[in-house]
Order: sequence, then structure tokens, then C-alpha cells
Amino acid sequence: MVNRNLQQIAADLQENQKLEQAQQEVLTAHRQLQEQNEELLEAELMLQAETQQVLQAQQLVKQEHQDVQKAQEKLQQAQAAAMSLQNNPIQ
Repeated sequence: MVNRNLQQIAADLQENQKLEQAQQEVLTAHRQLQEQNEELLEAELMLQAETQQVLQAQQLVKQEHQDVQKAQEKLQQAQAAAMSLQNNPIQ
């Protein structure tokens, strides 16, 4: 009977050691997931910042394109006025 109890205690201790090892592995995996999650969050923030920069650059290009179009229109008006003056000199 005592021998059987000792065997059971030994088996329980062995099982407890296995459970503790498994628990440590779970905690390690959890820490690794947390680290990866933090890295992903940092990458997401960087991506958002870079996306914002791209959007701002696109807006700047759009504004510059509009400025160029206005300048081209003024140039065409000036050219038309110059042609008109050449064709109809002031008398």
C-alpha cells in the first residue's frame, strides 16, 4: 500500500513537472506573440505615416498641376493678344 502511494506520488510529481513545463512553453509563446504584435503595431503606424505623406505629396502635385494649367492659360491668352496686335497694329 505504501509502495503504491509512493508510486502515485512519483507519477503525480512527474505529471506536475510536465504541466509546469507546458505552462512555461505557453507563457513563452504568449510573450513572443506580444512582441510580434508590438512589431506589427509599429509597422502599421509607420505605414499610416507614410500613407499620409504620400497623400500630402499627391495633393501638392495636384495643386502644382492646377498652377501649371493656369499659367498655360495665361500664356495662351498673352499669345492670342500678341497675335491680335500683330494682325491689327494700332494706328
